[in-house]
Amino acid sequence: MPEPVGVAGIAYLNARPLLAGLEAGIAAPFPYRFERAEPGTCATRLASKAVDAALVPVASLPSLPGVVVHPGLGVACRGAVTSVLLVSKRAPERVATLAVHRASRSAVTLARLLLVERFGVRPRLVAADPPLARMLEHADATVIIGDPAMRVAGQTGLCELDLAAAWHDWTGLPFVFAVWALSPAAPAAVSDLLVASHAHARAHWDELLASWARAHSHPEPAVRSYLEQVLHFELDERDRAGMSEFLRRARAAGVLPEPVTE
Repeated sequence: MPEPVGVAGIAYLNARPLLAGLEAGIAAPFPYRFERAEPGTCATRLASKAVDAALVPVASLPSLPGVVVHPGLGVACRGAVTSVLLVSKRAPERVATLAVHRASRSAVTLARLLLVERFGVRPRLVAADPPLARMLEHADATVIIGDPAMRVAGQTGLCELDLAAAWHDWTGLPFVFAVWALSPAAPAAVSDLLVASHAHARAHWDELLASWARAHSHPEPAVRSYLEQVLHFELDERDRAGMSEFLRRARAAGVLPEPVTE
């Protein structure tokens, strides 16, 4: 019996529509196993060949040579999201230290890019783990993402910068946070499985919205607005242009993350 194909997905609310079918165990023409992890861990799992496909931060793509990016699916937005924030104890142009968590790659890269190019500062990076108060103990600012960011947005009493809104204001382009990346050795039909997983979400949308709201402890109307109006999951040429421009600017500014390793 062939070894199951490994697929890793990001364990945040914003990825649930892409993972719905995989979580439900929809049929595929090959055996597969599905796991959920933080964004950085998904990239690490793919780099180490522990899985054959993963939903990875866009900022990790340059350090994943040879992977095939699914062109039509990802986690993207065209403005403010409230789930990807730079939270700072001082004005952005005065930030000297930035606390970063290994789970966050695209958001930290975007924060560093904006701080360098828009605010003229290149802060020293300090490793830190959530919660927010701990991350700010020894740093001027930090990046907070996902469900924790949604819970504190607008309530920190500190300077908050919605990073996706700042990107859109700067470039006029969408921002793509994560995409499916496939190992060259992955079966060709894996791509079809990923499309079918998202189709499963659309076919069971209302039922899944209610379960996701419960699982992530958010009000259902807020989850509906977030997943239907704030984010989108089917990528077009404009999204791909935004992704390419982000990687180009990050590379030129020297803020891409270190290569991913096990």
